[in-house]
Amino acid sequence: MNPSNQQQAEKTSSPITTTLSGVITKSPSRIKGTTGRPMVKATILAESDKRSSYPLTVVGFDIMALELMAHLRGERLTVTGRMEWNGGYSIVADQIVSV
Repeated sequence: MNPSNQQQAEKTSSPITTTLSGVITKSPSRIKGTTGRPMVKATILAESDKRSSYPLTVVGFDIMALELMAHLRGERLTVTGRMEWNGGYSIVADQIVSV
């Protein structure tokens, strides 16, 4: 595979998604972005079998922003989305389920 084909394969591959659960520790709040799209972030205490709980920022855009705003501090959420690093771990939500 030559380098240009490898780059095309990397660009067309879908992002890796993950599912995490945790309790909201910082209430959802709206963030002003430069694009004008609705954007909301909240912090959950993500739980794992392999390590101790850790804070994780959940970011929602458009309809996911509205859905995230409907949840309160202390609620347990299950979030599916793609992980990113922006000065700390964060997950961009594709699906949010209240447990």
